Amino acid sequence: MPLASRLYIWAVLAISAIVCLVQVPDVPAAQRWLLLAVGGLACLAQIVKVTGPTRNSSYDLSLMVFGFALIELGRPAAVWIIVVAGLAAWLRYRDAWYIHTFNIGMSVMSMSAAGLAYEWITEGQGLLDLQGTLGLLATIFIFTLVNHLMLAIVLLLARSETFAVSGTFDRLILTIDSTLFAMGTAAAVIWLVNPYAVPLIVSPLYLIYLTLQVPALQRRAESDPKTGLYNARHFTQALAKEVARADRFERPLCVVMCDLDYMRNINNTYGHLAGDVVLTGVATLLRRSVREYDTVARFGGEEFAFLLLEATPEGVWPRVESIRAAVEAASFPVSTSSTPLKVTMSFGMAGRQRPGQSPEEILQNADQALYQAKRAGRNRVCLFVRTEDSGANVTPGPHAANDGPPQRDRPAPSDRAQVEFATR
Repeated sequence: MPLASRLYIWAVLAISAIVCLVQVPDVPAAQRWLLLAVGGLACLAQIVKVTGPTRNSSYDLSLMVFGFALIELGRPAAVWIIVVAGLAAWLRYRDAWYIHTFNIGMSVMSMSAAGLAYEWITEGQGLLDLQGTLGLLATIFIFTLVNHLMLAIVLLLARSETFAVSGTFDRLILTIDSTLFAMGTAAAVIWLVNPYAVPLIVSPLYLIYLTLQVPALQRRAESDPKTGLYNARHFTQALAKEVARADRFERPLCVVMCDLDYMRNINNTYGHLAGDVVLTGVATLLRRSVREYDTVARFGGEEFAFLLLEATPEGVWPRVESIRAAVEAASFPVSTSSTPLKVTMSFGMAGRQRPGQSPEEILQNADQALYQAKRAGRNRVCLFVRTEDSGANVTPGPHAANDGPPQRDRPAPSDRAQVEFATR
């Protein structure tokens, strides 16, 4: 992670910790039962999630609880409810500590900013007038804006994603978050007038729940049903978007094509169900081998593809070689074999070499390197590089073994290119 993003995350954590320490809830004894109930609801809402547009994103109804807590219990109590609910979610899902603590800190600072604006506008007066309404509207706007702005900044610093690319200010996402927070503040107003009428504001939650599922349904359409990885259509769309971003900011990227060796023999010998066990097992291994913001897809049959951001082929060669070794070392128990099945995989890599290079050319270069890996004996990593001389040849890569002379088979015809490879 770049230094700027790390400094930003630590700054958010430090400021949010100070905010929590200086805001000690002072809830009247008559409302302490309400504090416990709202805190419990916030924990439950954070734990029960709806899958978001990506595998590692999700939505929940906690924003509604936070909005209610701010108006009914006050800013300090709302801040500490956020912390407690966030810790409960971390205990349940065990996310990376810096990701989860940043999310808590981001919500704490957003709530503090929204609460201060609310207190300044309403001046401690009632909610049932124009001034109170303006205060509620400002609270909803500021909480949503600050929350999304802080998230957009960390994505910009960590991944060089602009606000438009990261999607943090997508209209649907903003609408969902602001609506949930607004429903919480509206519930607080109804609670003030008639607590028994609060279920009226809760009744539309089922429709909201269905709306939250829309991004997950969209992601399902982008996924391969057998392995759970992205499908080829999503991969090519993501590649086109990232190549455009790389051209705009002059950043590197790398495409890796990989293919299981002799997969047809496994299907013919042990059956297609055994082949499915191997496919899903390898897919799980591949998914765990990449960073959160990289893309791994099943490109078709037994062929897979990686899109590695902010990376050059030479830089990620050791990582791809370790993935190759991990696949070779893995074993897959199947019912049709007395011993677990062992497989190997061939890899071809290519990177963005110049501005204006098309996604199709990069993908074709990676596929050409994979073709050469197959011809050179399989179970190896090949790299497509462009040279000044014409023609094509193969030279040993930086991780080539010393157990024999390098292979000299030519790859498929190309213009001014060579392929390097690494063997076991």
